[in-house]
Amino acid sequence: PPPSKKYHLFGFPIAIAHSAAPTLHNHCFKSLGTESTYTIWSTSKVTEEMLAVIQDDNCGGAAVTMPLKTAIIPFLDELAPESQVTNACNTIVKVPTPEGRVKLVGQNTDSPNALLAALREQHQSSTVPSDASASYPLKPALGPFTGLVIGGGATTRSSAQALTLLGLSPIFLINRDEKEVQDVKDAMKHLEFIHLRSPADVETHLVGEGKARILMAVGCIPSFAPQTLAERMVYTTASAVFTIPYRIPTDTSLILPYPTQRLFLEMPVYLLYFPANTHNSTSQAMIEQGFAQQRMWLRGVASVTVGSDPVILGKQLEDDARRATRAFLTDSTTRDATAVGVGKEVDRAEGREAAVSTVSRLQRGMGLGGQGWLACDLGHYD
Repeated sequence: PPPSKKYHLFGFPIAIAHSAAPTLHNHCFKSLGTESTYTIWSTSKVTEEMLAVIQDDNCGGAAVTMPLKTAIIPFLDELAPESQVTNACNTIVKVPTPEGRVKLVGQNTDSPNALLAALREQHQSSTVPSDASASYPLKPALGPFTGLVIGGGATTRSSAQALTLLGLSPIFLINRDEKEVQDVKDAMKHLEFIHLRSPADVETHLVGEGKARILMAVGCIPSFAPQTLAERMVYTTASAVFTIPYRIPTDTSLILPYPTQRLFLEMPVYLLYFPANTHNSTSQAMIEQGFAQQRMWLRGVASVTVGSDPVILGKQLEDDARRATRAFLTDSTTRDATAVGVGKEVDRAEGREAAVSTVSRLQRGMGLGGQGWLACDLGHYD
């Protein structure tokens, strides 16, 4: 069996405490015959304590969630291409070097794989590619096939990139903060975005013959009840989108089948608001992302190819882990005990200063053979 290590999920606030990720990962570790553990480490900042935990030899790797997906980047040795293009990291893989050292490589599993996994869930009798080797064609006569992202920041950028790789464009954004929307546009100038500010914008861009048709949507906001008018307008605008009837495109000759219902992935596991007439595959996406992390940690390779290879863990292990994770998510006792607002999550970073890196590890190489592994524009931080 692989050596026993400690793995952590870093982030804050309380939404991550409801994650089913520990159930998935710890089931995988046990099935692999190792005593490795995966636990939640609640922190709103990248602190020296957090970095020491990651760099410790007993740490086998880590997952990163809001609000640290961009903040962690200066402390990594290298970014995989998927993280470079989105300036976001949700997985840290410890990769051995020829010099006998270990480098911290940031990868982003908020990729098309999660959307494709959700599509496979709809088309159980069909073969859906495990990577973005196929995409939807441009159909001008029907109006462009598009995607929707609700939110801003690193997860929004990752989701927009994933939707675009599947051939969905332009990407519609719903967000209460004009600056966040502009930051996303500035960070991803190669993508086309349209900001939906109100139901009136929905009518203008999405209602009527020849208008854009949203096939897939991703929610990237915490599952907290809206408090302000601007926050309520986000939900009102999203509701206007989801009440538009979904018509399945009739072209069935594609390698990549169309969703039978409009797909909706919500990043928080427990939802306060669920759009009607959509197919929600949150658990499926989370599970597939977890498998991608397991495969990369096990192999010590931060690549999409390794993360997408089902042979590494094996079908039996993955099927058993899926059942265990879904049982956790659907069990009423578990769900009630982890409902939003129950208990108090402690931020380990409270009262502490964030770690500072004036010259990032990416740029200085941290002395790994005297070479800088990668230099990149770190851009906007969330």
